[in-house]
Amino acid sequence: MIPIPAPRNALEHLRRIREMFLAVWRPQGKAGGENDPAALIATLEQFFTMLAELDERHGREAALPDDDATRLGNTGLLTLAELSEIGQQLGLAKAKAELERLAVSIGDWIMRHHGHVRALDPIVNGLAVMANELHEPAALEDMTAFMGKLMQATASDIAADPDKSDDGRPWRILQLNRAIVATRSYNTELMSRVFDDLIQGLPGDAKDFFREGMRQMEVVQYPARVRAVMTHYFQALAQNSLH
Repeated sequence: MIPIPAPRNALEHLRRIREMFLAVWRPQGKAGGENDPAALIATLEQFFTMLAELDERHGREAALPDDDATRLGNTGLLTLAELSEIGQQLGLAKAKAELERLAVSIGDWIMRHHGHVRALDPIVNGLAVMANELHEPAALEDMTAFMGKLMQATASDIAADPDKSDDGRPWRILQLNRAIVATRSYNTELMSRVFDDLIQGLPGDAKDFFREGMRQMEVVQYPARVRAVMTHYFQALAQNSLH
């Protein structure tokens, strides 16, 4: 299992985040001004309380009326992203990382209630933070599965990936990170499924991914079975034939 905070537990995270912000915000004489982080945190506390109440009222995995999962979840993600941006401007790297973890919690809530994700960026950032802390194969497999569910839940116009000019777009980063996490799991069947998805979803990036993957095989000293899968895809893509 990957450590995704439940909505009720998010309130404790927000209390710690508030302390981090106010430690640097108040001395600058900015409390109460425009984009006051305390006000944004208060909004997020109300938001996560509402998510918990909706879980209790409708059940953890029930579809919500009027597409509320999509509407409410993405509104919360935008508020969280605004606060995260202020944290970055203030140099609060730890607070920003904690907020991005909470973005994963919101993404999980949207998916549990059959909604669609539009504000993808903060969730992708949060998953990257969490993935870097995982080492056990089972946890890495769970993370890969969660990333796959997020891809399926992403709004169709974003998943269509019409503008490929931005290498930092979250849809691209999500797919690349999913392939990296699958590789770290050492699960060769999972690697093959995810690599096939990568080639289909990001055909322009796949060759570079496998080229870099071959370099990482030497640096990290992956097991032979993992190296064999990476080598197969690298060589087959270079020959424009995977089968």
